[in-house]
Amino acid sequence: MIRVLLVEDSVVQREILRRILSGDSTFTIVGEARNGNEAVRMAEELRPDVVLMDIHMPDMNGVEATREIMKRCPVPIVIASATLKKHDMDMGLEALNAGAVTVIAKPAGAMLLNLDKISMKLREELLAASKVKLKPSTPATGLKRSLAKGARPTAAIDVIGMCTSTGGPPVLIEILAALPKPFVIPILLVQHITQGFEDSFARWLSEKTGQSVGMAVSGQRLSSGIWMSPTGKHLLLANAKALDLPAAKPTEIHCPSGNPLFASLAKHFGARAAGILLTGMGDDGAKGLLELKQAGGTTVIQDEASSFIWGMPKAGRDLQAANYEMNPQEIAQLMTDMNRKANI
Repeated sequence: MIRVLLVEDSVVQREILRRILSGDSTFTIVGEARNGNEAVRMAEELRPDVVLMDIHMPDMNGVEATREIMKRCPVPIVIASATLKKHDMDMGLEALNAGAVTVIAKPAGAMLLNLDKISMKLREELLAASKVKLKPSTPATGLKRSLAKGARPTAAIDVIGMCTSTGGPPVLIEILAALPKPFVIPILLVQHITQGFEDSFARWLSEKTGQSVGMAVSGQRLSSGIWMSPTGKHLLLANAKALDLPAAKPTEIHCPSGNPLFASLAKHFGARAAGILLTGMGDDGAKGLLELKQAGGTTVIQDEASSFIWGMPKAGRDLQAANYEMNPQEIAQLMTDMNRKANI
């Protein structure tokens, strides 16, 4: 039985969400809060397995409540956004930055006509979030250490692939904001994120880091900048000069996925490519990272101490797919060194 704390100021929405969860014996609602202050207090008192929280609430909104809960009593938090409007999506992304596991769209308006489909998706997200084992992230400044002698790519790097999932947004901000501007090496980014949030996430990431971040388009020329894949499309290299965005196959769990991204870097660039696997639940990216390492590429996983969820990086370590295991500060320094060599 998964114990859920429901946080929602709307009586109507609370009733809808209550009905969705009460129809599944997997879940039990242990408490209902009407605002952020109540959410923080009840999270401390009830210690639920997962929190389902609205973003807009009186007294304390969902971003502030997420920040307080993660500070006082870390618990997986699923944020529910009423709309996909810019302001709401920005708040949802700030909640991810504050420690929420994921952001989903609340059942409202036309979505209520497809409540069965929405209900299944909501329950799947809550079930997945409840399995996340949280631990406080150690600040990178406390992890700084000297890299091993010779721990630098010997070949110039022409392209970098990055893959992350749960806990990725704040790590991406930390790494990308520390990079020089302009950063000349193209970066291909896979971030597992709720469909509909991709464009806003790219804009938000650009605003937070000062880097050029855009959505990749099939057939576009490989060029400087950070290029994200839309949800439902893989981000690959068609060849050494252009991108390809094939659609997901029905059997695939993740799309976009880090595995085909890293595999395509191995195929088209080999030793002149780097792959970086960051925090996330599951094992996406590990097999592709191994292919890149075997092709002579530079491969990096985020270390356990700095990872929000050490699932994907651990899978990379278990496969011995990484040349280096680093915290975000060290990853940024390594990427800066790659960029310096590319400028020579």
